[in-house]
Amino acid sequence: MRRFADRIGGPLALFRLTCSTHEYGYVVAVKLGRLLKSVQGDVGMQRYYILEREMDAEDEGFASVVSQAYALREKPVCLCRRDEVLPLYISFRHNQHVLSRWPGTGAKHAPGCEHYEAPDFLTGLGQVRGSAIVEDQDTGDTDLKFAFPLSRGPARAAPAALTNDKPSVKSNGQRLSMRGMLHYLWDRAQLTHWHPKMKDKRNWYIVRRALQAAALSCRAKGENFGQMLFIPETFRLEKKDEIAARRESELMPVHASRDAIMVVIGEVKSIEEARFGEKIVLRHLPDWPFVLDKDMARRFHRRFAVEQQLWNSDGGKCHLVMAGTFSLSDSGLPELIEVTIMPVTEQWLPFETLDERRLIDKAIADERRFVKGLRVNLARDVPIASLSLTDTGPSATAVFLAHNRVDPAYDEALHALMNTPGVEHIVWRTGAQLPSARSTRTARPARSNLTLQ
Repeated sequence: MRRFADRIGGPLALFRLTCSTHEYGYVVAVKLGRLLKSVQGDVGMQRYYILEREMDAEDEGFASVVSQAYALREKPVCLCRRDEVLPLYISFRHNQHVLSRWPGTGAKHAPGCEHYEAPDFLTGLGQVRGSAIVEDQDTGDTDLKFAFPLSRGPARAAPAALTNDKPSVKSNGQRLSMRGMLHYLWDRAQLTHWHPKMKDKRNWYIVRRALQAAALSCRAKGENFGQMLFIPETFRLEKKDEIAARRESELMPVHASRDAIMVVIGEVKSIEEARFGEKIVLRHLPDWPFVLDKDMARRFHRRFAVEQQLWNSDGGKCHLVMAGTFSLSDSGLPELIEVTIMPVTEQWLPFETLDERRLIDKAIADERRFVKGLRVNLARDVPIASLSLTDTGPSATAVFLAHNRVDPAYDEALHALMNTPGVEHIVWRTGAQLPSARSTRTARPARSNLTLQ
């Protein structure tokens, strides 16, 4: 039985066991292990040097050894590479021991390692890490700073005035926009990670659990972000009364105060006309539509024309995810204050253009392992790596989409990005092949190399 799970909310958070803690966390747990392996598949044994012994993450007694190491303040070492010592640290949060990589070391791990993370500079995370996203190494908590309010006092503007109708938030990375929040949470939940064994295994239940787990390890304005986030659970007609009761409990903050604001993330089912504007109906939440007044609806369609076009263009195969802030009206219905939407594939992988969708489909059809890059706060005219292939040997391969329009500034920025060390780089066009997959397994380091200072 698997006694170790990767960072919380991993690609399949339900099976990542216990909805715990830190972005870099690898939760020590024992439940649902066999189910995890049946869903994700055996992608390579994760090995550690801990308390002067070498162990697999699935070894009998691994959880106990980690607990002992925590009590003794010992540093475990990840054995994914033999040419570099990669110490980890152990924290204890929410009744779980968590093996965590040190901030900034994710890219040093082997691409096939569960602790690996593509370098931040390849995506929008590089702009916000350390400013809008602040990680506490002592507690394992992550503080998020938002560019949108989470309360509405007397000085706050009317809801429609708070709607961001610009293509991107002009930000220096000090605070996360609504889109930035959604992208970061999606990445933290590892819903950006893909392995062939995940095919046909993701659904809203898995996605919801992953996002909840990720949010519970974050704070906003000193409070647990998970308590501010509402994600509708999978609707079942025979349990509708129980679901409604749980929903009321989750929505207690906005019921208790007219000034309270919560964040919602859900899958859009439809966008329909309403008496005084329009309403967004979320799947699994048919009886509780989110209301937009006429002005906000007009700006919504203007701002998100591309996203809606992508959603409507593939015959219902992809999903459309909405994130927004809301408060309750006098009628008891939620009123959106600020909103963003994000198209995702059938596998819940985000995409922002048709070419990027084709790239994702190509990588999945070729049974590749990869991490999807996200823009976070960055504007669309800033290049990022659409994918980081993690099955191309000792180094990951960053895949950039070819830019068809003449844009010297973009080309210069792309050229500089592709010259950064640490990963391989390619530019991909529709119809082209991806670099061949190669084994990411490396020989284990000799114990004599594991001395830590």
